[in-house]
Amino acid sequence: MKSVPDYEALREPHTALLRAALELASPPGARVALDLACGHGTTTSWLAAQSGPGALVVGLDHDGAALHLARLAHPAAQFVQADAHRLPLRSASADLVWCVAALGLFADPGGALAEVRRVLRPGGVLVVASATQRWVRLRHWPAALAAGLAGPPPTPPADELGAELEALLHAAGLKAIALQAYLLAPAGLAPRAALLPLLSWQALAPLAANLDPATQAACLASAAAEPEAEPRPVLLVAMARSAGVTG
Repeated sequence: MKSVPDYEALREPHTALLRAALELASPPGARVALDLACGHGTTTSWLAAQSGPGALVVGLDHDGAALHLARLAHPAAQFVQADAHRLPLRSASADLVWCVAALGLFADPGGALAEVRRVLRPGGVLVVASATQRWVRLRHWPAALAAGLAGPPPTPPADELGAELEALLHAAGLKAIALQAYLLAPAGLAPRAALLPLLSWQALAPLAANLDPATQAACLASAAAEPEAEPRPVLLVAMARSAGVTG
């Protein structure tokens, strides 16, 4: 999984898109939430806002210097220095775990995911976000599609985007995996506008039944025009659930 250039790819001007994508993938109401590899704590503060009042939200990182800055920037949050491969949480204790721009940096990503599975309660959710440079085919859907599209964002993205990440999550025993891919360039796109160019008509068609005939015809014309692949920075966001702990 090739990162572009590490966490900086998910800073400004992409912060708003990243936060929105994480929140879309996260169920509300977590009582215990963990921000794995939290760095300077920005995503921990988002996770606390997502989880709501009364939740226990912990930012965890192995880097003591980063945690010092996190505590200065977010004094109300809780931060712990620990190894992602040996999480200091009880089994089946967490409702929600975020891992943002970090999974590919772990010495053993599969082992870290197995630890996440251990600490998630049955039905608990892991959300992984990662920036990557990929060859993609950009679909040029009509502007009316975004406004007229009903329902939650469709999945999966086209061109097998996120297939490696999905395989890692499956190998760790995580279930019900949903993937979203967001275009990072041009910057400043709203979440739905960043999603649409990376979706095939096969994924969109079931949600587009109520579009007017002219928009449907324009969509079909766009679907028939197979674009050439080109390298683009992409934000991948995967949501997976724990089915329970074994062993």
